[in-house]
Amino acid sequence: MGSGLMPRLKLGFHISIFIIGFISVILHILFSPDPLVSTTKFTIHSNLIVSFTFLFSGIVLMQGKNEGTMLEFFKNCSLIYMAVNLLTYHFLLTSGGEYAGVHVITNFTVHYLIPCMVFINWLLFEVKKKYHYRYIFYWVFYPLLYTIVSSIRGLIDGFYPYFFLNPNGQIPVGVGSYTNVFLFMVAFLFVFVILGFLLIMGNRLVLLINNKREA
Repeated sequence: MGSGLMPRLKLGFHISIFIIGFISVILHILFSPDPLVSTTKFTIHSNLIVSFTFLFSGIVLMQGKNEGTMLEFFKNCSLIYMAVNLLTYHFLLTSGGEYAGVHVITNFTVHYLIPCMVFINWLLFEVKKKYHYRYIFYWVFYPLLYTIVSSIRGLIDGFYPYFFLNPNGQIPVGVGSYTNVFLFMVAFLFVFVILGFLLIMGNRLVLLINNKREA
């Protein structure tokens, strides 16, 4: 593949992720039965993070500049957050409601298509680097903050964005106790940590393979 083709493909893929992700988020909110509730979802927040990360990355690529540490950080966050979105929705939330019309499409894009595109981008286009394990804790900071803020808000006004953060009522409304909420939070934190670990190991494995090829 020509040396000029790969950067163009990367740029096109970045812009595609931004356009599809951003439009999907807007439509997903607008066509939601309760748009205000939709804006509280981690799925929406993380897809916006992904959209703007790849927008800014695309702008940097068009300028012919190298991506800085901050963009690399958000791209790694994007990969981990999208993996959690896909896994959480597929295994915990798919039975939570029925969708119709445009919402069917946006529900698919924010939970499945964008996560797959972000993974493909990492696999094909991103330069692999050797990250220290402490980066895992940087990557999980926002999800942890989101969970804490959502729980505090729930204590104040009784609203919880997800059933597994709600100590009141039984599944599918809530999980029955603060102990169960805490266990869910620990489980999710564990998933984020494992995914961060896998990302670090994936980078190192690709670097090792490339080094052996060049040797």
